[in-house]
This record gives sequence, C-alpha cells and structure tokens, in this order.
Amino acid sequence: MKKAAILLPVAVALSLAACDNRPSEAPAAAPAPSAPVTAEAAVAEQAPQAGTPVDVADPQIRAQAFRAAWGAPPPVTYRPVKPGEHEAQTYAKATLVPVSQGLYALISEGQGGEGHVSAGSLAIHYLKRTADGFERVGAWPAFLVTGTWGSPPRWDIRQDLMNAPTLVATAGGTWQGYTCGWAHVIELTPQKPVTRIDQIHLSYSDGGARGEDEATDVSGRILAGEKGRTLRVRYSGDMNATVTYAKVGEVYDPVDMPDIPTC
Repeated sequence: MKKAAILLPVAVALSLAACDNRPSEAPAAAPAPSAPVTAEAAVAEQAPQAGTPVDVADPQIRAQAFRAAWGAPPPVTYRPVKPGEHEAQTYAKATLVPVSQGLYALISEGQGGEGHVSAGSLAIHYLKRTADGFERVGAWPAFLVTGTWGSPPRWDIRQDLMNAPTLVATAGGTWQGYTCGWAHVIELTPQKPVTRIDQIHLSYSDGGARGEDEATDVSGRILAGEKGRTLRVRYSGDMNATVTYAKVGEVYDPVDMPDIPTC
C-alpha cells in the first residue's frame, strides 16, 4: 500500500510536466515566394508615363516625335492633294512644343522650290504622350505656306498673347526694290491650331527703288494686349502708330488701321 501511494504523486507530476511543455504560440507561416522580376516588367517600370513631361530639346525625343507625326524619319516630302495648290514641301527639321498636359505640337519647317515666287511652309502635328512614346492625334501638313525662295518662315512661340501657346511666323521678300515683311499669328489651342490673324504687315522699305533721301522705312512689333482678347502692333521709323487688334469670333481684326505702306 505504501508503494502505491508513492507512485500516484509521481504520475500526477509527470502529467503536469507534459502540460507545461505545450507550445505557447503557433509557429509562424513560411514567407510566400516573391515573383521573379521579368525583363518585360523591368522595361515597363522604365517606360514613360502618358502624363510625364518630356525634354522637348532632346534629339532622341524629337526624332521619336517626328516619326510618330510623319510615319517616317526625316526628310519627308509632302505633295498637296489638289494639283496646283502649292509646290511640294520637304520637311527635315522639326521642333516639339508643349500645348497642354500630355499634348504636344510638332512644328516642321518645309522647304519649297528654288524660285523667287516659291514659298516655304510650316506643318503642324498634334501628338499625345503615351507609355510607348507618342501618338498622332491631329495632322495639318503645309498648314502655313508663305515667303519667297522656298524658305520656311521664321517663327517663335509666344505665351503672352493668347490663352494657348501662340505661334508667330514671319516672312518677307523684295520686289523691284520694295521690301516687305509680314507675320501670321496662329493659336495652338488644345483642339487644333487656329489662324487668328492671317497677315500683319510688319515692315516696309522702298530704299531699293528710290533715292536715299526719298526712301520710306517702317517697322512694326507685336505687343501683348489684354490676353486672349486683344493685341497691339507698334510701328516706328517713318511712321509712328499703334494698331489694336481685337478678337471677333475666331479671328482678330484691327480696330483702327492706319494707312500702312505695303508692297
């Protein structure tokens, strides 16, 4: 009887020890294996996003934009749909201009024929920024045809004239001693380029046809007015005048046009 009494406490102690050896927490789950990084995923991470601004001065970006606009690298030759409309134009140089968020205008300079009566041109394409580069959303080849000797007009972008970036293109020529220059004002609206003023007379000289004492020289500068509503042209030299152009519908008309000598 004494031996049985001694064994009973030992059994109880072993049972309690077994209870104390249970784990206090469940074991942590093994981490899930990470997906392998593929070449396609790496390229996608480096691809430009649709709304990401681009460096418009980057030659590779401009080349990419030119191909998206024309479907081929430069130079390209554009011939008008209607025969006799104007001469064929060759485009080899282009500039990328931001229009709005993710939208760009490619301004291409066109070379015409070699004659005095031959005009040059500007073509305008609208391009949307995409993950792959650019997508053409609007095309106006030979949008502006003007000038002499086949040379494309000189141009720049003004931000102070209208609500959207504004292309001001200038050209000119000399005829029998009379030299004239003019400008075209084109607003690059988000929908399409719009010619606001087809032609502004900017300069005049008859020094090649008259004596030095009789020559008339006039030059003009386009100045900002009330943005999106008016602009001004200030003339100096042998004529001192300021002409105001006011927006009427889709175009700007002169309010008080003086008698400006022209060729």
